[in-house]
This record gives sequence, C-alpha cells and structure tokens, in this order.
Amino acid sequence: MGLGIEAQILWLLIIAAAVAMFTKHIRLPYTIALVAVGIVLGLLDLLPKMLLTPELVFHLFLPILLFEAAFNIDLLDLRDNGRTIAVLALPGLLLATVVSGVITFGGIRIWGNVSDFSWGHAFLFGAIVAATDPISVLALFKELGVTRRLSLIVEGESIFNDGVAVVLFGLLLGVIQGGEYQVLGALRHFVVSVVGGGGIGVLLGLTIAKVMSLVDDHLIEITLTTVLAFSAYLLAEHLHVSGVMAVIGAGLMTGNYSTKTAMSPTTRISVSDFWEYAAFAVNSVLFLMIGIEVKIVDFGPLLVAVLVAVAAMLIGRVAAVFLTAPLVGKVDRPLPKSWQGVLVWGGIRGAICMVLALSLPLDLPVRQLLMTMIFAVVIFTLLVQGLSMKALLRRLGLIRLVSEEAYEAKKGELYALGRALDELEQLASRGILSQPNYEFLAQRLHSRLEGLRSDIANVVDNYQNAVADELHRAEERLLHTEKDGIKEAYLAGIVSEPVMKTLISRVDEKLYRLTSAGQRRSKETEAVNDRKKG
Repeated sequence: MGLGIEAQILWLLIIAAAVAMFTKHIRLPYTIALVAVGIVLGLLDLLPKMLLTPELVFHLFLPILLFEAAFNIDLLDLRDNGRTIAVLALPGLLLATVVSGVITFGGIRIWGNVSDFSWGHAFLFGAIVAATDPISVLALFKELGVTRRLSLIVEGESIFNDGVAVVLFGLLLGVIQGGEYQVLGALRHFVVSVVGGGGIGVLLGLTIAKVMSLVDDHLIEITLTTVLAFSAYLLAEHLHVSGVMAVIGAGLMTGNYSTKTAMSPTTRISVSDFWEYAAFAVNSVLFLMIGIEVKIVDFGPLLVAVLVAVAAMLIGRVAAVFLTAPLVGKVDRPLPKSWQGVLVWGGIRGAICMVLALSLPLDLPVRQLLMTMIFAVVIFTLLVQGLSMKALLRRLGLIRLVSEEAYEAKKGELYALGRALDELEQLASRGILSQPNYEFLAQRLHSRLEGLRSDIANVVDNYQNAVADELHRAEERLLHTEKDGIKEAYLAGIVSEPVMKTLISRVDEKLYRLTSAGQRRSKETEAVNDRKKG
C-alpha cells in the first residue's frame, strides 16, 4: 500500500530537517544537499512518486515562494537598481527564451530525431529554464561578503524574471494547446497580464495594510498576509491577468509598506519568521523532489536531448547577460565583466523550474521529454554551477577580505542600535516606559552609539572603496527623496507645474553626474582588479 500525500510530505519534512541539521556541520549549500539526498532516495526507491497534481503545485507552492521573496525586497534598493533588473528580467529573459528555444528545436529535431517536437515546445522549454532561482547562490554571497549591489541585482532579477517567465509559460502553453496566435495580440496580452497582475497585487496589499492598521495581534496579521498572498493570485487569475505578478506586487507592498505603517515590531518579526518558514518548507519539498524525480526519468535513451537542453540553457543565459550588458551601461551603472560572469554562472535553476515542469498538462504529447530536459538542466545548475560558484567568486576577486568584516560588524551594530533607539522612543511615547527608565536606557544606548561612531571614524581610511560606495548609495537615495518631495509639493499646491519640472530637472542633472562618476569608479575598480589578477 502506497503512502498518502500527507505521509509523503511528512517524511519529506523530516528528511529536510535532518539535512538542514547536517549541513550546519559541512561546507555544502543546503539546497544542493537536499538534491543530493533526493537522488539517493530516488535510486534506493525509498519513497514513491509524489502524488502532487499540477494544480496543487502551481496554486499552493508558487504563491508562497514568490510572496516570501518579494516581502524581503527593499523598494529603495529595488529603485536604485531597477533599470538594471528591468533590462535583465524583460529583454534579457525574452532573449534567453528565444535563443534557448531555437537551439533546442534544432538540436532535438536534428540529433534527437523527435519529429513531433514543435517550435512551441522548444520555446516553452526556453521560457521554463529562463526562470532563475539563486537561493543557494545568495546564501553563498552573504557568507562570502559579495558586494551588496551584485546581490540585489541577482535577487531582484530572479523575482521579476520568474514572474515574466510564468506569464510567458502560460501564453506559450495556450498556443500549444490550440489557442490562436497573433504577434500583436500576444504582446498586448503579455503586457496587460504583467501590468494588470502587478496592479491588483499592489491595490490588495494597500487594502490589507489598512485593515492590519486596525489591529495589533500578530496571529491575525499573519493570517491576513496569508489571505493576501493567495487571494491576490486567485483574483488575478480569475480576471485573466498574471497571478504571479499580483503575488509579487502584494509581497512588495507588505514588506515595504505594511511592515512600517501597520505592524508593531513584534508583529513584523512574527510575520517575517512565518514566511521564512513557509518558504523553507516549500523549498525543502521541491528540492528533495528534484532529486527523487531522477528515478522516474530515464536519462540514458534521451542523452542527446539532455545535452542539447543543458547547452541551450547555458547559451541562452550567456546571450541574456552579455548581449544586454551594453544596454544596462546606457541606462544605469555598467556591469563589470566579472559581474557578468557571475550572473551567467549564478543563474541557478531550481524551485520555480520544478513548479512549471510539474504543472505541465498530463496529456501534453512531449511532456516526458520536456520533464527530462528540465530536470537535467536543474540538476546540472545545482550540482555543477552551484558547487563551483565559490571558486569562481574567488577567481574573480569578488570575495570580501577577512579584514573588512570588523568594519562591517561595527556598521551592523550601529544600525541595530539605531533601530533600538527608535523602539525606545515608541515605548516612551506610548506610555509603556516611565520617564526615568527611558532616560536611563537612552543614555546607555547613546553612549554605545558614540563609541561605535568613534571606532568607525578611526578606521574609515582603511576601507576607501567601501566608504566610497556607501557615500554613492546615500547620495543617490537622498536625490531620489528630493524628487519625491518636489512631487509632493506640487500635489499639495505649494509649487506650480513649471516650477516642479524645473526643480526635478535640476535633481535629474545631479543624478546624471552622480551616475557618471559611479560608472567611472566602477571601471577604475575593475581595471585595478584585472591588473591584480593579471
């Protein structure tokens, strides 16, 4: 008698917990360890095939993964790097899909000898493997101290290219299943789906934020965020726009607006912990399933298809990054060559690819072939690219020096004390803390702050590059804030429209000069690094 789905998920969670505890003691990313364990389980036939339907995978797992990812993105950071992310997530993803699709079609039809493999199937494969899932890479970035901007670009691109890839996946699947195909109509549907879905998510996120501001109970507010994630998805799908983009919009609003205006500090921590666990549980099940599914897929007879799939994915990713890099340099700070290499090799495929693969209709003629190709790509990126990522970062000189950790620790402690002071002010203003206790604690915190500021001031000369980048980011944020203030002044009737445009033009000129200076500094730093490696 086979295990029911409840027992299967229970066993997967038990195994995931054991793997997580084990990886604390070895130098192996958790997600890669899960895949390796899943492969062993599959080969030993210890667990049967999961009884997950495509609908369950798509409607349950996807909203959790995307809401949690968007919840943790800072909108200010997103705005600072938005143009780079937009180029990679839109034209970059479409380019990767087309290039991968063309190579796949030619390879499968010529060498794989599969006559019923159509252009639609090839582009569907391209769209699925264009969705990146760099969870293990980002964990490695944090461990090794890779520059924050590169981490933000990798994370931001992943979230939005997932959303675009899922929309493109749905569009292509509809065409394959007999839908009418018109280029302009498809493009219009694509834009409406992405923008409409995102708009629904933002509106629902703002609405739930207003509701949450009326209560102060972390359990109720966790429930409201859960309702928000799934209702955004279901409502958008009901209105025939992108449920995925709706979830992303809702997650961004919750993480950047609701947490600041509608949640107490205790609730913020509780909500964040809940979604962190939800994503951990879903990722654990999916990454184990990646390994377990290997026993179902017979790679041997389809070796040519597997090799074509991996090659097509890699070439598509190279095209997406290197061919769009010049455009990034025109609209934003340029991407150094070393960063472009990291973006290519760090484009790991994982949970989102699995969700899309498992959601393929059971009656799709080449479903087994596509599943085999997608699993091969996911396994390759996790086990080959994922395990070699650290060596690549070291080779490119992108790993933080150990001596810089002390400086970062001081800055982190300074930031944490600032948040503690904000909380202390709120406790006093609400009458929760008496005035004598407030003064005692405030004096102690201010004393620690002064000590930290003094320590940082004494060592800044040793970290000129980090200090320069820090200053650049701060100046950029302040100028964007000035622009927001000018727009608010216009809306409030303080300045006229011509004056508003003049003032914004002046700020834009400052932003342009600041960006140009940043580009020159990036090129100089890259040249210095290249000379050191040469």
